[in-house]
Amino acid sequence: MISRPFSDSLLRPKVVAVYGASGDVTKNTARPQRYLKTHGFPGQIIPINPKHDTIQGDKAYPSLSAAPKGVEHAIIMVPKPGVLKAVHDCAEAGAKVATIYSDGFAETGAEGRALQDQIVSVARAHQMRIIGPNSMGVIDLNTPMPLSINYILEMSKLPAGSLGVISQSGSLLGALMSRGAARGIGFSSLLSVGNEADLSVAELIEILTEDHRTEVILLFLEGIRDPRGLGRAARRAYAAGKPVIAYKLGRSDVGRELAITHSGAIAGPDEAVDALLRYHGIMRVDMLESLIELPALALNAAPATGTRVAVMTTTGGGAAMVVDRLGAAGMELVPAPDRMRIKCAELGLELGHGRLIDLTMAGSHKEIYGAALQALLDDEGNDAVVAVVGSSGQFHPEVAVHPISIARRGGKPLAVFIVPNAPESLEMLTSSNVAAFRTPEACADSIRAFLSWNPPVVATKISPPPKAIEVALSGAGKNISEVLAREVLRKLGINFSSTMVLAGPQCEIPRGLVYPIAAKIISPDLPHKTDAKAVILGIKDEESLRVAMKKIWDAAKIHKPEARLEGIMVEPMIEALAEVLIGFRHDKEVGPLVILGAGGVMTEIYKDTAVRPAPIGLDEARSMVDEVKGLAIIRGFRNFPLGDLDALSQAVAAMSRLALLETSRVIEAEINPLLILEKGRGVVAVDALICRDP
Repeated sequence: MISRPFSDSLLRPKVVAVYGASGDVTKNTARPQRYLKTHGFPGQIIPINPKHDTIQGDKAYPSLSAAPKGVEHAIIMVPKPGVLKAVHDCAEAGAKVATIYSDGFAETGAEGRALQDQIVSVARAHQMRIIGPNSMGVIDLNTPMPLSINYILEMSKLPAGSLGVISQSGSLLGALMSRGAARGIGFSSLLSVGNEADLSVAELIEILTEDHRTEVILLFLEGIRDPRGLGRAARRAYAAGKPVIAYKLGRSDVGRELAITHSGAIAGPDEAVDALLRYHGIMRVDMLESLIELPALALNAAPATGTRVAVMTTTGGGAAMVVDRLGAAGMELVPAPDRMRIKCAELGLELGHGRLIDLTMAGSHKEIYGAALQALLDDEGNDAVVAVVGSSGQFHPEVAVHPISIARRGGKPLAVFIVPNAPESLEMLTSSNVAAFRTPEACADSIRAFLSWNPPVVATKISPPPKAIEVALSGAGKNISEVLAREVLRKLGINFSSTMVLAGPQCEIPRGLVYPIAAKIISPDLPHKTDAKAVILGIKDEESLRVAMKKIWDAAKIHKPEARLEGIMVEPMIEALAEVLIGFRHDKEVGPLVILGAGGVMTEIYKDTAVRPAPIGLDEARSMVDEVKGLAIIRGFRNFPLGDLDALSQAVAAMSRLALLETSRVIEAEINPLLILEKGRGVVAVDALICRDP
């Protein structure tokens, strides 16, 4: 845990050093000092530049060691070759934190990373912390302390407020401040993390969690460098009543490298990020505008218990844009309740029976609008209310905007979309702490993000896998044979069908096989046996088996001539109610994941999946089972037989324990399919794949 005195040094220092300061206003290095002075920084500014006696009216010094003592925070803006010396100087002078604007470090390759590591080593030896390198600086708006080169600080008035921002993009600090200022939305602090060589996003979340001036924490993420730290910090923020909202780049498939398992295709990088953020109670928005407009919904609010949304409007077209997006996001649109219908009828307005609650132009009276809205807010049949305001919002705010601003919300989420450009009405709503939106897209996105918000999943103690698994995997290569994969997963508690291994197509077929059976090639080099045509199902007798063995052996050789063929596995055909895929993989960004999805060869088509950070307990495994829509048929749908969902949940939790292996790290594992039998009869795995980090 980072101490409060450090928070003061970071955000509210009494003495700031500007290392590499310049009096030439055309240079970037002149800006931090100028911005500090322009915006009334209450502390002392010490410019460091050996070529000048004074800079911008402040006495300059050749080094920090030659300057007066007491510097808490330094910004370093010298060229890359001089950064290490500057860090030495700041550390030996007793600075608590140095923000490094200079670039050319880890982002450029091995040489730059080595220098960056040196800088961090020097800083830590003196208990000094580093932000950056490649950071645009730190801005505290309540002090004020604008220690940054961002051009947004040319603004005459900085928008102070309660939103804390941590961004992996320095330029986004300015974009958010600009958009916020246009909406009357202010910020407590904004921090550009740069390369995160030392201070991380997670640590800065902890600092803002302890900052009484910050009520909501906003993240702009390009990547996730420390998933465990992020999770811990987000949980502390949630416990402190401070929602964390993230905008994360990487929604598209561009540049995606799929893994060799189906799991890599159905739960790619973005699905992994979604799973991580949900697991730790972080809301994720899809639109930049939502990042600053959603907080008013989340402030002092608890996660909702449902996804029922009531949309009220006097303009059908404007509301339809919101409704369309809400429907696409899986939100449930609910009609007007009887209480509202009765109230409107008393006021002379008959409501239609559609799920969009359209007051029409007849409802464009403050008495009607206010009463109708209050009835919706008081109704227990919805989880959130959206009010869409038409042209009256621009020219006559007293009709709808004012009734909205004074409505008794009682903790009910209320979002307002004003169709025309109406800055005064938006400001009125913002000052009343009502979530107001300029676009239907941001409105719907924010409602979706808020209603999808869950508390952090309660962590449970999970026992590590048996040591025998570590032993079994210790001598294996990257791709292990299915025989060994079955052995490993069986030791985790997953039930497999009985099998027999035959040496090859010419071997003697044992007596006593119970037909029909399935036959497939055994090869660590053929993870997708179906693609190689190396699997045949429903073999009815010995003669058919002989033909099938030769066929799949030849098919495997043709598909991949260099593949190692270790034999042929035969096993009985099993009738099941349904089949699923259970997957496990180490994601590059978020770490270990467990995946459950519709199984068989159709897995990648349907992508009906549930994903969680691994390992998980039985309760979370059950929630994954509930998420997979395709399993509805074995939950009692139309009197179909019930499947053994308890056994399925146990198998999912068992697979997730691969995350706890210590010496033999599994990078990917998969059962596809796992057959689900009738309730009480369990589940049976009929295929297994494991890839490890050799």
